[in-house]
Amino acid sequence: MSSQLKVQDLRNALAERGLDTSGTKALLAARLDAYENEKPSKKRDASVLGDDIVNGAKKAKATFDGASVDKDINGYTISELRSALAEKGLSTSGNKKTLQSRLLEAVRGDNGCKKDNYTKHDADNGQEKKGKPVNKLKDELDGLSIAELRSSLAARGLSTAGTKKSLHSRLLDAIENRGGDDIGVNDDNDSNGKEDNKEEKIVVAIKKGKAVLDNYLPDQIKSRFHVLETDESIYDAMLNQTNVADNNNKFYVIQVLESDDGTGQYYVYNRWGRVGARGQDKLFGILSKDSAIREFEGKFLAKTKNQWSERQDFEPVRYQYTWIERDYDDEAENLDDKAKKAEEKPSIPKAPKESKLESRIAQFVKLICNIDMMKEQMMEIGYDANKMPLGKLSKATILKGYEALKKIAAVLEGSTTGSLERLSSEFYTVIPHDFGYKRMGNFVIDTQPKLKRKLEMVEALGEIQLATKLLQDEDEEDDPLYSSYQRLKCELEPLDQGSDEFNLVNEYLQNTHAKTHSSYGLEIVQIFRARREGEEERFMKFAKVNNRMLLWHGSRLTNWTGILSQGLRIAPPEAPVTGYMFGKGVYFADMVSKSANYCYASSSSPLGVLMLCEVALGEMRELQYSDYHADKLPPGKLSTKGVGGTEPNPKESKVLSDGVIVPTGKPVQKDAGRGALLYNEYIVYNVEQIRMRYVLEVKFNYRN
Repeated sequence: MSSQLKVQDLRNALAERGLDTSGTKALLAARLDAYENEKPSKKRDASVLGDDIVNGAKKAKATFDGASVDKDINGYTISELRSALAEKGLSTSGNKKTLQSRLLEAVRGDNGCKKDNYTKHDADNGQEKKGKPVNKLKDELDGLSIAELRSSLAARGLSTAGTKKSLHSRLLDAIENRGGDDIGVNDDNDSNGKEDNKEEKIVVAIKKGKAVLDNYLPDQIKSRFHVLETDESIYDAMLNQTNVADNNNKFYVIQVLESDDGTGQYYVYNRWGRVGARGQDKLFGILSKDSAIREFEGKFLAKTKNQWSERQDFEPVRYQYTWIERDYDDEAENLDDKAKKAEEKPSIPKAPKESKLESRIAQFVKLICNIDMMKEQMMEIGYDANKMPLGKLSKATILKGYEALKKIAAVLEGSTTGSLERLSSEFYTVIPHDFGYKRMGNFVIDTQPKLKRKLEMVEALGEIQLATKLLQDEDEEDDPLYSSYQRLKCELEPLDQGSDEFNLVNEYLQNTHAKTHSSYGLEIVQIFRARREGEEERFMKFAKVNNRMLLWHGSRLTNWTGILSQGLRIAPPEAPVTGYMFGKGVYFADMVSKSANYCYASSSSPLGVLMLCEVALGEMRELQYSDYHADKLPPGKLSTKGVGGTEPNPKESKVLSDGVIVPTGKPVQKDAGRGALLYNEYIVYNVEQIRMRYVLEVKFNYRN
């Protein structure tokens, strides 16, 4: 029985037969059962997706030029009618009589016959050049079953309760109000269909060439097709549109698919819906290469109001989709080369062997160079990693995220006016978020703390982009952990517990945990002496500067692959200054828990990473209150100190043999008047003033 199949299996089976794949599970099962019960006893082979479309199209073309069009079309099965209609970009919904009437009218129109003022629907654009006459709409709606009426209403977010007559009336009103929407599911709907459940998110991504095939393509297409690439283009577009005021948060995928076997078969694939849901999809084909490219470019223009050929100068248009630029790896290995290598490998899988890395280093590298961890942490803070895989956001798109936040910051500062709803929509359009079906109005970025959190998210995405490039193809290495470590270009040397260095760092950590951060304790798992390639040389000009201190820096686990390989960096010009209390720089602390809070650990993910850096502070400009432009230092000053009310006792600080000050003293209250900060912050605006000394893996022990 069809009702026993999963939603995805039902859709695959319907797709194989050229039938509509939209609707709830009950509707999908009913549609499949109806097809099976109606089929002639001599069944046709429908094992390959597209056979029905091809056969239907051939039969249709054979009869379109004949004199007995009416008679031939009356002999079609429902499947053949739907296939022929799909080939012409027309709606495939309705009963057999409705389908026959629709196809007959289209054929007569193609042959120059009178069309009774019926305008062909611009395939999946959600609009017509002329609205359908009301009597035509009524006729088509009369042919729908109650289940199909409810499915169409649900897809539009409308009530599905009531009699067939009331459903009919409600759907007719909705279509007329949208200017002639097709009766089938609108491909621009911010789908609220609750059948897009979590179990459908378990999918396999397949990459052939530079682009990843959409996760939800049927398996038989994934195995035989790839995304079309030419010298000028990769025909793969991810579009996004968020409108907080209207509660819209939706995506649109467009791909041209080319057959792997070189037979010249092409499809155009569309998938659309609410961000975080599977949504709905359509597959157009089989097409010629030129037709497929025209369909792709036409869809891109219709959805974005931008030409595909001019996408590098893309200008977002309000209430339209925005193109999310992907980062395609230029060094992607050719599919044929990979296949050859796979054939050359022995069929017996190799037994996993231990890494040549020292075990403590191997454990640490495994912790920070973990793409699954990065995905999980980013999804926890709202980023939709299913729709836009981590690392596939281009640098240009990440900078656009910063620019959107910069506009929000200007409004919050009062330096400009603007709608925070609209600007938040702009940010969420560029940086996809999965809010599920929650009201978008709850996610307006309208306070400085909210802005700060989003700024940290975009920073993390930038670090992850670096990490994924660094770690690509590591699973193909004989010793992936060793390979990842080599790519970091940062030497890590474990400290033995009980050594002088270990004890010094441990004392610093134990003594400088602030009382106000009492919800957790910190336990050292391991400590490494760190030397990043090239950092020693660039620091030399500051190596003799007075007032060099050993200070803490904390960051999310997602960021450490980028930090160790590239060093600590300053936010780009596109980032808003208001996200940084003392301007754009690199921030340090002398209280360990102040930095530890930026690890964003939790009771379920209790491991974090901290760093101790030698920082050449020199003469400091001391501030008690925020100054977003503090990076404009007065002459003679090398850094800023945000003065807090509590600090490690200066009398208990230790000085290393090279003159570096380690503020290991226990916290004391200052006598001077307190400003905005509880604890000190130290900021430098030149990364050459920083030298990594130690990296710590720590465990957060949360108290009940």
